[in-house]
Amino acid sequence: MKYIVSLGLFVMLAFAGFGQRTTRAEYVERYAAIAIEEMQRTGIPASIKLAQACLESADGNSELARKSNNHFGIKCYSSWKGKRTYHDDDAKNECFRVYETVLESFKDHSEFLKNGQRYAFLFSYDQTDYKNWAHGLKKAGYATNPNYAQMLIKIIEEHELHKYDKPNALVANAEVQEKTPQKVRGAAPNPTLAPPNLMANKAVRQIAGRDVYRNNNVDYVILQDGETLFSLARKLSIPTWKLFSFNDLQKGEKVQAGDIIYIQPKKAKAEKPYISHKVASGETLHSIAQLYAVKVDKLAKLNTVDKNQEIVEGSNVFVGKVVSF
Repeated sequence: MKYIVSLGLFVMLAFAGFGQRTTRAEYVERYAAIAIEEMQRTGIPASIKLAQACLESADGNSELARKSNNHFGIKCYSSWKGKRTYHDDDAKNECFRVYETVLESFKDHSEFLKNGQRYAFLFSYDQTDYKNWAHGLKKAGYATNPNYAQMLIKIIEEHELHKYDKPNALVANAEVQEKTPQKVRGAAPNPTLAPPNLMANKAVRQIAGRDVYRNNNVDYVILQDGETLFSLARKLSIPTWKLFSFNDLQKGEKVQAGDIIYIQPKKAKAEKPYISHKVASGETLHSIAQLYAVKVDKLAKLNTVDKNQEIVEGSNVFVGKVVSF
């Protein structure tokens, strides 16, 4: 199979009304979630799937990708019963598969490798071993270009796609609109704002001699040396169970001096203009939820993950209004 690289411009309507070509970074951000889901389902490295999709679809700009949602250059072969389109490739007027959505293309690529006897040996490689997968795809004849493996590896390393091969990589799951091809919610974008500095806020009022601060229109205090949730609850005349609930804490969980303790229910999303947050070392969904005064279950829902899921340093998570592509 020859990889598909279109030299034609990919024209799309931008918000300002000007045409623009999808960049590789935008493409990866858009479809990383699908690649991770398919890796978890089939064992095919997300980095390999993304690199192949970038290469075969010219980052989603090729005619085959735009008009037929075929992002992997997969030809019809005798087993294909779906819609077809015809393009010149290794030979004139060859038959290629047509998909209703991009998601179908990503899933069919997985099945194509899983069910193809010549690709069976690939699944003996670890899902983090992208180099062997890349050389194996070339060896199995996925593409005719002699440099195919090196091209995949270059894409993976230049864009650090191997980070998506980690089992606990957190990328917001794609919501694919089955009736509107190529519209998905992809990974959270890079944040444009620094996270809020809750220690720099000025007090808005006092309760029982304690300074009360506000974040996302939710009041909080800062836990002092020697305090517990129980002693704080008595001091503020708030039932202890409410402090546990407001801060997404389970009975028995420890708090320490300097912790942010909300004394009102948190919100479903961060205040404007916060949209995303880059995960720093040691951060969890719970700590990020506290930082933006968002309920941890709502934060998990924004990112379509389990609230107890481990998140990866350097990844981006949604904290505010999710933007669609």
